[in-house]
Amino acid sequence: MKFNQRYLLFDEVLFDRMEWWLTMVRQRQKINIRPTSGVYATYKRLSYQPWSAIAEFVDNSTQSFFDHIDLLKRIPDFNKMRIEIQYEEHAGGRDILTIKDNAFGMEMEEFERALILDNPPSNKKGRNEFGMGLKTAACWFGSYWTVESTQYGSGNLYKASVDVDKLQNDKDEEIDVDFYETEKNQHYTIIKIERLNQKIKGSRTKVKVKELLGSIYREDLRNGQIEIIYNGELLKFNNPEIYEDIYADGTKERWIKQIEFNLEHEGLLLGVKGFIAIRIPASVKEAGFTLIRRGRVIIGGPEKNYRPFELFGESNSYSYQRLFGELHMDDWPVTQAKDDFDWHNSGLEEAFIEKLKEFTKSFRDKAELIRVRPIINTNNLISQALNGLQSTGIIENPKVDASVSLVHTEKDTSLKDTFNSESTDYTDQQHSQNIDEVDNQTFRQQNNLETGLIVKGPTVWNASFQHNARRYDFLIELETQNPLTQWVILSLEENNQFRIKINMKHAFFKPYIDKGDFVILMTKFVVALALAEIEASLVNVDGKIESSAIRLKMNKILELVAQNGGF
Repeated sequence: MKFNQRYLLFDEVLFDRMEWWLTMVRQRQKINIRPTSGVYATYKRLSYQPWSAIAEFVDNSTQSFFDHIDLLKRIPDFNKMRIEIQYEEHAGGRDILTIKDNAFGMEMEEFERALILDNPPSNKKGRNEFGMGLKTAACWFGSYWTVESTQYGSGNLYKASVDVDKLQNDKDEEIDVDFYETEKNQHYTIIKIERLNQKIKGSRTKVKVKELLGSIYREDLRNGQIEIIYNGELLKFNNPEIYEDIYADGTKERWIKQIEFNLEHEGLLLGVKGFIAIRIPASVKEAGFTLIRRGRVIIGGPEKNYRPFELFGESNSYSYQRLFGELHMDDWPVTQAKDDFDWHNSGLEEAFIEKLKEFTKSFRDKAELIRVRPIINTNNLISQALNGLQSTGIIENPKVDASVSLVHTEKDTSLKDTFNSESTDYTDQQHSQNIDEVDNQTFRQQNNLETGLIVKGPTVWNASFQHNARRYDFLIELETQNPLTQWVILSLEENNQFRIKINMKHAFFKPYIDKGDFVILMTKFVVALALAEIEASLVNVDGKIESSAIRLKMNKILELVAQNGGF
């Protein structure tokens, strides 16, 4: 090792991104990198994805936190572990990726190991067991990168830059490490990557990076001790809802099971521990098993979950869309990139699948039997339909409330928990009492066994609004039982109130009628069509309507809709 020393005075201006002062002494030391420096340039051809490469840095940060968690928690101003990932887009392709953490930081021995190839850490049971992730991921992302770190209590700050192109062209085998003196209560690591080989571009890729990082570190995010921020957004992971059977006696069965087993492989006993479950709603994107090792996901995440055909079947099967789980496999061998298990050439994966068949059979059978129907609340349906008409300029000042005298309280449409008292003015207490007394067992049975949209809540609504400076009062009745009755009936009731009856289950609209968004769109269209018919009749003094009048009125309404952004 060569060693040169210089003494210079620095202040905070030099490191303007820091929030603290650096003091006086600077030293420079050259460290030898091995093997030949040209190897660094080959890492840009590794088969990383942006999220798996960033995960290498997060692995190092989180492992530093876990290795020193007791000491860090005793620091007065240390609240929780925080990792900030910042991707900056600049003109001319000069994008920059920066990863910062407030973990324990590195002293010289560990700092050298971070830069030198083939120098793994002493702890082989952590997330950074190979000692290669920082170097390989940084070189994959860009050809110029800088590492800066200070360990809590040391008062030493280390900084080194790696110019991959220069190392390759000049055949250099040494890297300069600069030393600075800093406050002993500081602890952090910053990695800055420039001259990027791989850029994070496109809305889909940006979303996937955030989704998959949140998924990979779901365990860390759940325990609340670690925060990961990507471009200012706090990453999160949402646990899926688990399916429940509700029986006639009121008892419930939640479809989740804890499992644990071991497999012997090449003299090692490999353990599996976790749960399997049925998710609700079904999701091609989200279903499947997530395989976790040492608290971080190896296989899993949106569109990445583990779904072998032997367990999940074809992609259009209900098992493929509903069965999910999390399995912890801490001692299982993984690839260097930690994006797969090292099990493809030894029969280990086949043994794993065979074992899972025993635990998942009843869940796979159940997943194929469940028929969960989409649900729409009539309060939301009518309110959203009229608000949509208002936003397009067709109507003004809409008001909605459930009709007391004509509320339809059949068992599958009038459940107590469907009403929103904050947005609907209910003036009849007896109506609420009737809803309370509804037996919802019929709804539960249909929810499990039938198909089609479930319309919940009152089926008759009073609606009033203005259209073309005229006040209209409507009684909107939703037919939710018979798919063979007429689609729309319009009539004039007493007190100049118009009555619209809409068949929400009309057979003509299958399968679209089973989608909540379509039902709202159809309701808006029917109200607009009713207005066109009413206005067409108003312009004819004898009450007769020209054959084209309704169509022409409807065209004017839809023209207004188009001008204001559509339904």
